[in-house]
Amino acid sequence: MENRPFISVVMPVYNAEKYLVSSIESVLNQSFHDLELILVNDCSTDGSSAICKDYLCRDARVKYIELTKNVGAGNTRNAGVETARGVYLAFIDADDTIELDLYQKAVDASCDGSLDLIVWGATECYYGKNGCLSSKNAIQGTPCVLNEDSQIARMALELEQKTLLGYQWNKLYKREIVENEHIRFEKSVLYEDFFFSLSVLNHVNSMAVIESAGYYYNKRFEGSITNKYVLEYFELSRRRVNSMYCFCKKREIGGEASNVLGNIYLRYILSGLMRNEDKRSGMSSKDKIQWIKKICNDKLYIRTAKNCKTHSKILGILQKFMNGKKYGLCRLMGIGTYLVKVYFKNLYVSMTKQGGN
Repeated sequence: MENRPFISVVMPVYNAEKYLVSSIESVLNQSFHDLELILVNDCSTDGSSAICKDYLCRDARVKYIELTKNVGAGNTRNAGVETARGVYLAFIDADDTIELDLYQKAVDASCDGSLDLIVWGATECYYGKNGCLSSKNAIQGTPCVLNEDSQIARMALELEQKTLLGYQWNKLYKREIVENEHIRFEKSVLYEDFFFSLSVLNHVNSMAVIESAGYYYNKRFEGSITNKYVLEYFELSRRRVNSMYCFCKKREIGGEASNVLGNIYLRYILSGLMRNEDKRSGMSSKDKIQWIKKICNDKLYIRTAKNCKTHSKILGILQKFMNGKKYGLCRLMGIGTYLVKVYFKNLYVSMTKQGGN
């Protein structure tokens, strides 16, 4: 029988030389040693390749893949998944780090590798323009061990509400599920992590959530997709909410899910209204009103957001305007949100912080 590692850790690497050493060291110095680290270089043009090759020579647990063309983070992870041999799959981004006992805690919760999924929290680390840490925010799910469909769906819903479901780096995935169901990261400008995790969840019969925020998610926003205009933003956001709703409905908690998902969907709608006001949308005033009308009559809006109990005054006002067919007032909210984003960025971040990663 093949002597395989317990965890295969996949790290996509692209022009990460400033942070790569710290990230690699946080994996290799784990108190849990039975792992392999698969570094996948997506055609970096900086010194990342040399760093990866140095660790390849230094530690037998390191594997190195050098891609011949740039394929993006999702397909880079796929290359690592196809090389992985472990009982579980884990992921880490090349500019993040993890606490040195994180994997040991996850393994301890895995019931000797019998559970399908283990989830932990994260510490969001915000860095200013000067590169200095400005603030931290720890997020965790409720610690538990679950083995019933409805329980798993409820926990998935909680994790989505806390923005923890969509990340791929805060989980141990049973590799057998990923391989048997041929699950891979799709090529998408947004939410590829979420769709991967949800695809796995559709086949999960047992899971644990551990009490840890030991993944340090460093938010530097240097070239981040969050700073770019994404034409497909709302289409993909709607798909995210709809996919989650279908998952919950399949596991017989569709009614319970509607309120949580309705609030998330309203946030996406408000963000969509704001993005419509960006010149890059190419939308006329008529187009923007038609967009609002379409959303108000959308089945997903009716099932989730139309009658949900809103968690903020802003979302409550938007819901009232939408239900009352006040399309012009909805658009005014989009204009106002756009102006807040342009002139009061910190306020905008606090307004839109929840609702999915």
